[in-house]
Amino acid sequence: MVRTNVVSFVLFAAIVLCILYGQKHIAPWIFEDKLICCKEHPSVERCLPGIDDDAEKDGKCWKFCIEGCETGGFCKLGHKHICHCNCSG
Repeated sequence: MVRTNVVSFVLFAAIVLCILYGQKHIAPWIFEDKLICCKEHPSVERCLPGIDDDAEKDGKCWKFCIEGCETGGFCKLGHKHICHCNCSG
């Protein structure tokens, strides 16, 4: 009986904290993966410099990055060119 009360209280407290402070403050590590700025994105696939990172040519790297970062992105040279979103701010 005591164990059931403790579990119920913990669940109730967690729900109240979520409502009062929002999930972002309770578990910030969950939301960090959704940020795209300052990161490389191999999922965008091949990145051609001057084409895929050009705003005027509506490049796929630029379009992908501008949705979440104010300054867009560029094709970063590494083993192969890869889309890298700029750091905003």
